[in-house]
Amino acid sequence: MGYRVAARFRGPPGCGNGGYVAGLAALLLGDGAAEVTLRKPVPLDVDLDVVREGERALVQDAAGTLIVEARPSDPALEVPAAPTREEAAAATRWFQTAPGFSHSTGLCFACGNDPADGFGLRVFSGKVAGRPGVAAALWRPEAAFGDASGNVAPEFLWAALDCPGQFAFTVNEGPARSLLARMTGRLDGPVRVGEECIVLGWQIAREGRKLHAGTAIFGADGGIRGVARALWVMPPPVAA
Repeated sequence: MGYRVAARFRGPPGCGNGGYVAGLAALLLGDGAAEVTLRKPVPLDVDLDVVREGERALVQDAAGTLIVEARPSDPALEVPAAPTREEAAAATRWFQTAPGFSHSTGLCFACGNDPADGFGLRVFSGKVAGRPGVAAALWRPEAAFGDASGNVAPEFLWAALDCPGQFAFTVNEGPARSLLARMTGRLDGPVRVGEECIVLGWQIAREGRKLHAGTAIFGADGGIRGVARALWVMPPPVAA
């Protein structure tokens, strides 16, 4: 069984979007909750090998270097209240218009606002008025991300759960670079193509260069469709 991330599912330059990468790895275990650790950036358009060791699924390159590791685990998170539709819509408008605020490349599959091929989730998480340490987006997944039954495919829900956690640390402080190191997620129900969802990200803790965040997707009825706990790591400061 192989594992491959197509170039259109990019995140940081030259590698896969962390949430999408984690979602593909989680599917190797089935449809249950999973913890996915990104040991190294996943290259684009490269066939990787999958090795099973007990409950774990290991993604390796041709030299046997471990790239991604997945194992069963639940995020075990208490999810904060969702913002209102109006608050989430205002947060998305803020993302699109705030002076000086942008994603590192704008081409991220999940949160990029100008992918060259027009193929992106467009989960635009911005500041929520009166709620520091929180980011949110109003999101309607397009038909391109649906399966034959009209539900959004699981790997795309994992991708939607990615970037809002990082933005929970940056919308009130300004853009800062960090990389997803681990994501533990669970999908609790289907999201229909075109369904108006609210995606929420919130700070859990900060430990030096390590940022711990939670994310959740709420369906049109207010019910939780997915939740994730993420570890982001900021690069070390550059010596003067």
